[in-house]
Amino acid sequence: MPGLVEDAVGSTMAMAMVMAMAQEYTILKQRVDLDVDFATQTIKGSTEITLQPLVKELKRVQLHCRQCRPTSIYAGGITAKYEYDDPYQRLRMPRGSTVHQHQLLKEKIGRALHPRPDTELTVLLPPKLKIQELHLEPVNALPRLQHADTRTPTLQKQESEAMAAVAETSTLPITQSQGPQFAPIKLSIEFETTSFRDGIHWVGCEDGDKRYPYMYTKAERWPGNTSCIFPCLDDRTTRCSWDISIRCARTLGDAFRVPPSQLDNLAVQGDVAMTNGLEEHVVNSTKAADQYQIDLSEEDAALELAVICVGDQVEDVIDTEDETRHTLSFSLNDPVAARHVGFAIGSFERIDLTSARPAEAEERLGQSANKIDGFCLPGRGDEVRNTCFPMTRAMDFFALTYGSFPFHTYQMLFVDDLIPDTAPCAGLSLCNSHLLFPETIIEPMDRNTRVLIRALADQWVGVSVIAKEAADAWAISGIAGYMSECFGKVLFGNNDYRWQQKLAAEKVYELDADRPSLSEHGPLLHLDPSVRSFLDLKSALVLFILDRRLIKSSGVTGVQRIVNRIFMAAKSGSLENGLLSTADFQRQCEKLGHSKLESFFTQWVKGAGCPIFHATQKFNKKKLVVEMVITQRQLERQTKPAFAPGNFMREIKEFMLDIWAPPIQPVFTGPMTIRIHEADGTPYEHIVEIKEAVTKLEIPYNTKYKRLKRSRRQKDRIVSSEALANANNENTGAANPEDSLLYCLGDNLSTPEEATAWNLVDWSADDESHMGQENFEWIRMDADFEWLGKIHLNMPLYMYVSQMQQDRDLVAQYESMVKLMSFNPHHVSLSILVRTLMDRRYFHGMRTMAAEGIAILAAGAKKGTEEGSKLRELGTFHLQKAFEELFCFPGESMPRPNDWSNRVDFLLQCAIPRAMAKLRDVEEKVPLATRQFFLEKLRFNDNSDNPYSDTHYITTLMTCLADSLVASHHEAQPTYTFNFGGDSDDVMETANIEDEPLEADGINAIERYRRMDEWDPSYHNNYSLTALFCLQKLTRAGMAKDKIAEVLQYTRASNADLVRVRAFRCLVEIAGGQSGKWTTVLRYLLHSIAEERSPWVRERLMGVLGEALGRIALGSDSTSAEIGGGALTGGGVGEGEGEEGLLLLEESSAGSAEARHREASRRTSPEGALAALKFALEGEDVVKAALWEAATTSGVLTLGDVAAMCDIAGLIYKPITSSIVILRLPRMWRVKREGKGTMRFQAYGPYRSQPRKPLEEEDHQQLAALGLRYTGPIATPTPEPPAELRRRQSSLEDIPLAMRKQLQASQQRQGSMGPPPTPAVQSLGTPTPTMEKPIIKLKLGGAAGEKRKASIDLASTVQQDGRAGSPKAPKLSISAGAGRAQSPKSATHRNPSVAAPRRGSTPAIATGKAVKKQSAVIRLPLNIGSQAKVREILSLPPKPTFSAARRKSAVPAEIKQEVSRSITPTQIPAATSPSFPPPPSTLLHSPSTSFGFSSPQQTQPQMNLGAFRSYAPLPSAIPATSAEPVVKSEAIVADQQSADSKSLSMGDAGDMPPPLKKKFTLKLGGHRKSVNGSTGAGSPQ
Repeated sequence: MPGLVEDAVGSTMAMAMVMAMAQEYTILKQRVDLDVDFATQTIKGSTEITLQPLVKELKRVQLHCRQCRPTSIYAGGITAKYEYDDPYQRLRMPRGSTVHQHQLLKEKIGRALHPRPDTELTVLLPPKLKIQELHLEPVNALPRLQHADTRTPTLQKQESEAMAAVAETSTLPITQSQGPQFAPIKLSIEFETTSFRDGIHWVGCEDGDKRYPYMYTKAERWPGNTSCIFPCLDDRTTRCSWDISIRCARTLGDAFRVPPSQLDNLAVQGDVAMTNGLEEHVVNSTKAADQYQIDLSEEDAALELAVICVGDQVEDVIDTEDETRHTLSFSLNDPVAARHVGFAIGSFERIDLTSARPAEAEERLGQSANKIDGFCLPGRGDEVRNTCFPMTRAMDFFALTYGSFPFHTYQMLFVDDLIPDTAPCAGLSLCNSHLLFPETIIEPMDRNTRVLIRALADQWVGVSVIAKEAADAWAISGIAGYMSECFGKVLFGNNDYRWQQKLAAEKVYELDADRPSLSEHGPLLHLDPSVRSFLDLKSALVLFILDRRLIKSSGVTGVQRIVNRIFMAAKSGSLENGLLSTADFQRQCEKLGHSKLESFFTQWVKGAGCPIFHATQKFNKKKLVVEMVITQRQLERQTKPAFAPGNFMREIKEFMLDIWAPPIQPVFTGPMTIRIHEADGTPYEHIVEIKEAVTKLEIPYNTKYKRLKRSRRQKDRIVSSEALANANNENTGAANPEDSLLYCLGDNLSTPEEATAWNLVDWSADDESHMGQENFEWIRMDADFEWLGKIHLNMPLYMYVSQMQQDRDLVAQYESMVKLMSFNPHHVSLSILVRTLMDRRYFHGMRTMAAEGIAILAAGAKKGTEEGSKLRELGTFHLQKAFEELFCFPGESMPRPNDWSNRVDFLLQCAIPRAMAKLRDVEEKVPLATRQFFLEKLRFNDNSDNPYSDTHYITTLMTCLADSLVASHHEAQPTYTFNFGGDSDDVMETANIEDEPLEADGINAIERYRRMDEWDPSYHNNYSLTALFCLQKLTRAGMAKDKIAEVLQYTRASNADLVRVRAFRCLVEIAGGQSGKWTTVLRYLLHSIAEERSPWVRERLMGVLGEALGRIALGSDSTSAEIGGGALTGGGVGEGEGEEGLLLLEESSAGSAEARHREASRRTSPEGALAALKFALEGEDVVKAALWEAATTSGVLTLGDVAAMCDIAGLIYKPITSSIVILRLPRMWRVKREGKGTMRFQAYGPYRSQPRKPLEEEDHQQLAALGLRYTGPIATPTPEPPAELRRRQSSLEDIPLAMRKQLQASQQRQGSMGPPPTPAVQSLGTPTPTMEKPIIKLKLGGAAGEKRKASIDLASTVQQDGRAGSPKAPKLSISAGAGRAQSPKSATHRNPSVAAPRRGSTPAIATGKAVKKQSAVIRLPLNIGSQAKVREILSLPPKPTFSAARRKSAVPAEIKQEVSRSITPTQIPAATSPSFPPPPSTLLHSPSTSFGFSSPQQTQPQMNLGAFRSYAPLPSAIPATSAEPVVKSEAIVADQQSADSKSLSMGDAGDMPPPLKKKFTLKLGGHRKSVNGSTGAGSPQ
C-alpha cells in the first residue's frame, strides 16, 4: 500500500536508532508505581529506571512514551529537561483537508507504527550529573567508584543504590573484558494518562455496558503497547527486572462511588419542602453512600477488586489516607521485555487449576510442581475448570521434558474483547473468553484445547526465550508449535497426532505458493493476521520433519533434546539475554545431531515452496528389481491459492510493498523412505537419497511368490475374523490377531445379505486377474513422513484400496482415501467407501472422509448416461441408509434420541448431513428426498436424554438445508407460445411448483431457530449466527425477501460481539448482490468502525471492510455490471426489424471485448483489481467523506487503525501533498505592561482582508499553476526593455574579452580628466533654472511607459544653453572633495571579471576632481557558484522597502540600501564623453537611481547621486553617460505637501555588507518660507 514502503524505511531508521541507543546504555531495572482510577478511566504514576551507561559522554536517553504525558523528570535527583512528541497529537489534520491528504497523515505517524516504533521521549541529562567510572578491586574483583573520598553524602547514597542494582541483576556482569565500567544512574519520571486508545482496555465502565467493570493491558506480540501505559524502552531485545506497585480501590463500589462533593451538589439540586418555616431538602430513599456513577447492585458493589500482575506479590498495604484504596506490590526478578509486562484489575473469580493434578503426579514432581491459577468474571468458574482441565497435565509434561517452568507461578486470565485468542506475558496468559465452553459443549474442545496448550508453550519460548531478529521469528514459533504438538500426541493419541500433522502438511502445500520464505515472514507479521497463521503452521512442520531426519540419522537425538538444551543455555546465561537466532539453532542441531544441516535450512527456512514428486515404477523380472524414476516438477505447479476477497488485502499489501516470493527451488534434496509391500504382504523399506531433479532407482525384490489370489484372501479374511473373535473372548492366542492383521479393515458388510441390502459389489473377474498378475501389493513413498509436498505415484486403484485396508499407518490410509476420491466414479469405489464409513475400527477422520467421498463421487458421475444416473442415486441411497443405520430406529427414518456418550457418533452425525448436501441429481439439484431429510431431522430432533448440547448439530442441519435449497433453486425462465391467429404472443413462466412448499418450510424452520435464540440464547448465539448466514444465502439467491432491515438490527452495539460481526459480514454479502448498495453499506461500516470501542470487534470489522473492498475489486454478478459500465449487459434483439437487432448485438459483442478483458485481469492480477477498485469508488463522495472522517475524527481508533485507513485510501485515491490552510484574518495588536515581567497583548480594530504589499505577477502565475486561488492585489508588471536595448545587450555579450578591456581603459582615461570650472554662484534670492516649480520629483528610472534619462552634470548644462548652474552644485562639489571614491584596500582586491562591464550593471558616479593616479582594475575573488549567486541577486527587480528610522521618507529603500562608496555628484564636461556609446552591460548591472529636477526642456540635465552600490569600475574610469534612457524601473513621486518635510538619508549602506561609514546627509526640499516671509530655494542641509 502507499505508505507501507515508507514504513519499511522508517522501521530501518528506527532500528538504527535503537541500536545506537543500545550501544550507549542499557536498562538494569525498572520500577513502576501506578494509581488507577476506574471512575475517570485515568492513570497517574511514576517510574524509576536504572540505567547502565556504556559510554562516559552519555548526554541523552531516548524512551518510548506515547499517550501518557510526562509531568516531571529527574536524572540522578536533578531536574532534567526533556523533549516529548506524542504520535497521537500528530493525528490532527487541518480543517478542510480531504481524503487525498492520506499520505500526509500516514507520514506523520509512520515512525510510530509497527514493527519498530521510534522513540518519543528524549531526556537530556543535566550537566551537573556526572557519570562516575568504576574499576575492579584487584582482590575481590568487585566494582568500586574512583575518587570515592571526594563524594558528597548524597552522591554516595545514590551511587550505593545504583551499585546495589548492579549486584542484583545478572544481565550485565562486570568483568575486565567489557572495558571501562560506569556507575548506574536512576531516571525518575512522573506521568499521567487521561485517555486511552492503546495499552489498556476498559470494560463495563461506560453507560449502557452491563458487563462487570474491569481493565487489562492489551498485550501484543510486537513493541508499542506497554509504552502507552508508562515510559519505557519498548523494543524487542531490551530486557530487565521489574517492580510494579498498583494502587486502586478495594471494592467495585469504592471504585465508582460518587465523591462527597458531588453528592452535596446533588442534594442541593433536590426537591425542597417547607417545615416549620425552614427549607429542608427532601433526601431520596437511597443513601449517599450508595450513590454510584454506574448502575451497581449491592452485591456487585461489594465485590472485591483483584489485581493480577506479572511477578510475585510481595505486599498488600491499605492506604492510610483513604481506607477504600490499597496498594499491591509485585516483583519480577527474571528479566523480560517491556511488551511481556501486563496486569489486570477487576472483580475476577480465582480458580485453582492444580486441584485436578493426581496425587501420584504431585509426589513425583515434588517441589518442581508449579501452581496454576485461572481467573474469570463471576459466574464462569465452571467453564474455566472444564476448559482448562488438561492444563495441569500439560504443565507437568513440559516441566519434565523441557525443564522447569521459567517463572514461579502461571496464571490464566479470561477477558472480553481481546484481539488474539491468547496474549503471552511473563507468567501470565491473557485469553479471550470465547475460548471458554461448558461441559455440555463438545464441538470446540479440540481446537480450544490446542490454543491453550500453545499459550502455555509460549511461556518457555516466546517470553523466556525470544527471537534475536525479526528473521528468527520462525524458530520461536516453530519450537512452541512443536512442543504443543508433542503434548497433543500424549493427550489426543498417536492417530490424532499424525492425522493433524498430515492435514497441516496438506494445508501448507496449498498455501505455500508465491509466498516468501520462513525467514522472510518474520518482518511481515504486522501486515496481516494470516501471515502469522502461516508462519505458525509451517514452522512447526519444518521442525517435525527435521526431527524425523535427525532421529533416522543419529538414532537418539531429536528436536526434543535440542530444544531442551536451548532452554538450559537460556537459564545458565550462555544464550545471551535469552535471544535465539537461526544460526544458534542450526549450530545446536548440527552439534547434537552430528550432521551438517546447511542444505536443510537453505531449502526449508531460507527457501520457499514445496516439492512435487512424480514417480513411475516398473518391475524387472530379469533383474528382480523394481525400477523407479522420481521427477521433481514443482516448477510446473499450476494450482495456487485463488485471488479471493478473503486474501485480497494481504495480496495487495505485498504487491504494493514489492514483496515477492523467491525463485522456485528446482531441486529439493534429502533422504526418502520407500516401502514396498511385496506379494507375501511383507513390507521392505529402502532409504534413498534425493539429490537431483530426476532420480532413477533400482530397488531389489525379495520374494519369488506372486500376489495372493482373491480366493485365498477370502479364506484369510474369514480366518482373521474368527481369530479376532477368539481373541476378544479369550486372552490366549495372542499371535493369531497379529497374523490376521492383513485384512482387518474394510471387511465388514461382506455377507451376501448385507451386500444385497446395501447394494454393494466386489471386484470383477478381470480386476481379480489383473490383481493376481501384480508382483507387489503396493508401494508407498515417504513412508516416514519426512517431506512436505505432493507425491504422485502411478498405481492402479486396487493397490490404493489395499493400502487403505491393510496399512496400519493413518497417513497411508489418508493418502489412499485422497487417491480413491480422485478416480472416476465406480460402483466398486462407492462400495469400498460405504464399508469404510460403517467400519468402527477406522479412525473417525477416515470415516468422515469416506462420507464426503461418497457424495463427491456420486455428484461427479457422468451426466446424460444411464450409469451416471444410477451412481447418483446410489450415492444418495448409501448416505441415507448409513445415517438411518447409525442414528435412527431400526427399519425407520425416525431418528433416535441423541446419544453422544461416544464422541465419534457426534462427529459422524454431523459429517453425514454435510456430505449429503453435496449430492446432485441429473438436473444438478440436491435430490428432493435429501432436502426433505434435512427438514425432517430438524423437526424430529430429540435431545432430551442427551447430556450434551445439540447446538452444533442443529446449526449443521440448518446450514445443509440452506445450501441444498439454494443449489436446487432455479429462476423461472420465460417461455413463449406462438399464436398465429392472434395479435400478440403469450409469455408464460414455468416454475417448479413442488419446490415452493419445501422452500417455504425450510425458510420458516430457519427463522424459527433464529427467534428461539432471542428468548433462550444458545452457546455463543450459534442459532443466530447460523440463521444470519443462511438468510444471507437465501436472499442472494432470490428465495427470501430483502433481509437488510433485519440484518441491520443485529449490528447494533447492544448485541453480542460474535453476532454483530456475522451481521456485518452478511450485510456486505447481501449488498454485493444488489446494485447501488455498496456506498451506503461502506459508509455505515466505516462509521461503525470509527465508533466501536471493542478492539476485538473493531479488528474483525476491519477484516470485513477488506473483504468488501475485495468483492468490489474482484467483482461479482452485480458489481461487474456496475463497474463495467453496462458493457456486459448490452445487446440483444430489439423490438424492431431483425437486422437492426442483429446490428445491436454485434456492436455489444465488439464493445464487450474490453470489458471481458478487464473482468479477466481484475480476478488474476493485483493491477487489474486495483484499477477496478479505483474505477468503482474513486468518484463516490460519500465513501470519501466517510473514510476520511473515520481516520481523522474518531477518538477510539489506534495508530494501527488510522494507518490502515490511510492504506485503504491510498489504494483508491491519488495522494495530494498539499492542503488548504485556513487562518484567521490579522488584526492590530496593542500591548500593555502590567509589571513584574508581565505583558498583556490585545487585538483591536477591524480585520485586514487585503495584503499591504501587492503580489508579483510571477508569483501569481505560480499559484495559478498549483490550483490555488488568490484574491488580493497584484503588482503591475514591469514593461520589457526596448528591442534596441536588447540588441545592444546581446551584441555586447559577443565582444571578446580583449576588446572589453580596451573599452575599460578608454573609459578610465576619460574619467581621469578634471572637471570644468564651476560658474559663479547666484544669490539665494535669484531662482535657478532648475527650480522653476515648487515640486520635487524623485525618480527611479521611469514610470510606466516613461523611460529614464541618463544623468548629466551641471557643467554641461552651462555650456549647452548658457544658463547658470544650480547654487547647490558648488557645495556638492566641495563635499565630494572630502571623500574618496574607493578605498585603496578594496580597490586592490577587485576581480576584473566582476569589475568589467556587465549585463544589467549601473555605472558608478565619477568624482568631482581628477585623481592623481589611474586606478587599477578591481578584482573580487568569486568562484563559479558565488558568481552565479551574485548574478541572480543583481538581476532581481528593486523592492521598495523603507528604513525603520525614516518610515515617512518618500525615498525608496533601494536608494538607501545601495549607496555607492562615493555619493558626491561630480560634474563632468560633455566634451569628455567618449565618441562611441558605452556598453549596455555597464548600464544594466543593477537598477540605477537618478535624481532629476523637472524642466520643460528635453535636454534638462539630471544629477546622478550614485544612490546604488555596484561592483563597477572606479568612478574615475567611467565616462559620462549619454542622455539615452536604458533602464526601466518604478517611479516614485513625492507629493507637494510632503516635499518640504521628507528627507533622504544617503549615508546608509543598506543591507549589503560591509556597511559603509556615514559621510554626510543630503536633504532635498522644495521652496519654503524664510523667517522674513520670503520664498526661495532651500539650500542643502
